Amino acid sequence: MTIYSIDWSHKPEKTSVYSDGEIFDKPTFITGDIVATENMPHHKRVELHHMGVTVYTCNTDVTKKVREQEGIEKTDDNDAIIIYNTFMNWLKKQDETFRLFTYSIDLEELSYQVKVRAEAVEARKKAKQRTKLDPILADIMADEVKESINYVGRLETKIKRKLKTFSIYSEYLEEIKGVGVASAGELITIIKDIERFGTVSKLWAYFGLDVRDGKAPKRKAGQMANWSHRGRSLVLNDIVSNGFKMCGASTKNEDGSIKKEASLWRQRYDDFKEGELHNNELREEEDKISKGHMDNRAIRRTGKEFLKLLYLKWKEDNENARVSNTDKE
Repeated sequence: MTIYSIDWSHKPEKTSVYSDGEIFDKPTFITGDIVATENMPHHKRVELHHMGVTVYTCNTDVTKKVREQEGIEKTDDNDAIIIYNTFMNWLKKQDETFRLFTYSIDLEELSYQVKVRAEAVEARKKAKQRTKLDPILADIMADEVKESINYVGRLETKIKRKLKTFSIYSEYLEEIKGVGVASAGELITIIKDIERFGTVSKLWAYFGLDVRDGKAPKRKAGQMANWSHRGRSLVLNDIVSNGFKMCGASTKNEDGSIKKEASLWRQRYDDFKEGELHNNELREEEDKISKGHMDNRAIRRTGKEFLKLLYLKWKEDNENARVSNTDKE
């Protein structure tokens, strides 16, 4: 059994592997080996798992903190050495610095289904676009276009069936109006394991909903972001803007009476929006912000509140499951 540390990079020449005083170009992993890593992608962890390797991961700021504290130059090899030394020290205290990677076939299957559906939606969109302006072609290809629509529906049925195996869906997300099957599936596959996040602030940061230097994080050319672009878009656009705000709005009858009450999360968005409007009225004229800016703030606050309650519920479910398993033993 050998313990390795890996400072991962999508560029093979920048990936550094270290073990007990030696840097490896192409290590040969065998069953029983242990790998400690900072930012290895999920599919590579799965690959190592099937090779019989135990994988531990830490947050992406571990090497940065050590470099700053000890004045160490930032290089790939130095980061691998820092991960190794940190892991060896962690073995003595077993705190939250490292987490054991746990393989879940249910999660892998859900992730596969979510990706296949996304590809099918894109194909359906293109099929509609290619026939939209040509009625003759649209008539000829009508059956194929219809089948692409039906195919997406069948995929969503499969996703919903698989989601039922996740308690956070069946006991929480399923009942939230505005969170569809596809959004719930993608949300779970992005988070994967809520225990990865020691605090809700870390979950917000992973979704790019934290504040850095007084501003929301933005993509920078030539730099790899340490937050999920798709995760932020999913929460702010698909779930809050389209799900809660648009689909959750109240509707009225022709006589002006309420036909359908606003959903709970639409009401929360409205409350945040009202708060933004009130705060804006208190600002000096030169400091006032636009309606669009206020709306974006309300959407962002709603998204953070949604993730916060999801985080607390998921943690609670995990704790209840641990207690239940302990009682059975």
